[in-house]
Amino acid sequence: MDDLCNELICSRNENLFELENNIAINILSRLPVKSLMICKSVSKHWWRLISGPDFMRLQLIWSQENPGYLFYPYACRCHSEHFLTKIDGKKTTETLAGCNNRYFRNMICSFNGLICCIKHEGIRFRTRRSHRQDLYISNPATREFQLLPQSRGSEESPKIGVAFYPRTSEYKVFRFFSPVGKSHETRNVCEVYSSINGSWKGTGCVAHSPWSSKHICINGTVYWFIRSKKDGLSIVSILAVDMVENFSVISIPEEATRHTFLVSFEGCLSLVAGNAFNKSRFDMWILQDSKKSTWIRKCSDDMPFLSIGRVTHVAVQKNEILFASVQQYFFYNMCSKTWREFNWVHDFRKKFSIPLTYTESLLPCKC
Repeated sequence: MDDLCNELICSRNENLFELENNIAINILSRLPVKSLMICKSVSKHWWRLISGPDFMRLQLIWSQENPGYLFYPYACRCHSEHFLTKIDGKKTTETLAGCNNRYFRNMICSFNGLICCIKHEGIRFRTRRSHRQDLYISNPATREFQLLPQSRGSEESPKIGVAFYPRTSEYKVFRFFSPVGKSHETRNVCEVYSSINGSWKGTGCVAHSPWSSKHICINGTVYWFIRSKKDGLSIVSILAVDMVENFSVISIPEEATRHTFLVSFEGCLSLVAGNAFNKSRFDMWILQDSKKSTWIRKCSDDMPFLSIGRVTHVAVQKNEILFASVQQYFFYNMCSKTWREFNWVHDFRKKFSIPLTYTESLLPCKC
């Protein structure tokens, strides 16, 4: 009888502990990351709870309900501090972890709270110049950053793209470059860094190379714009590379070749471009079939405040499109078809900045 009573008491205690755990997880997962970093120091139990992969995934799901934007002003080379501004209803300015030296750095992508930054460096030899890059993966919310191993030098500025696994911190970095001293036939070479093994590996020569490091990642696939020649004409297409390193090319609509930007909308590859027949309008296209390069037009509207030709960056969050020029930032709501201007908290208007979509997370930079 005593054994049965003890067993029932232990079972009830375990159920209560599990219930308390579930309640704590449900409450904690809705807190900002900065608050969670403080909560981790409350006890060892909370530290293990918040550091667990299941909690990180749940926190990310809640955080994605309130996404925002990152603005990274390009400071002068002599400045020792780089600022990060997040817009999600609140406006904050912070230093970006790992970016506290004199060299120029650039944010090129953001996914699930992790950001890829580049430090450019050129080394001149007697007959040629070699381009090298320091690549950082940073989590601004947790203040963590990871410096990737140095890769091979390039005669031209390398082009970068980062593929992130959905819901995890695993990622691959694709680097397209021109090896120093190689022949013209081997100028387009790709190498891949994996966060799992922490090293680079070469994939050999590739048929296409992106024209810049501007790219987006959707469901583990990276997309860049590429240029090619056909019948003497310059053709703009999209290069796609997935996590298993399959390369493919996607054609874009003929009507979407003026001032075109890659964006992600509701998990689909999309384009925001100038209207082919009216310079004061923009169109948004969504890819329906990548194999057949089939696109549909999602929306089209006038741009009363900003010409598409002056737009330098475009970002999309839910039903909102951000159009950014050197000094102006306008948001377009696709549901209400209304515009609003973003007012800076600090005087960054004289400094060019790039906006990225952003969601706070606890995901680590190292796998």
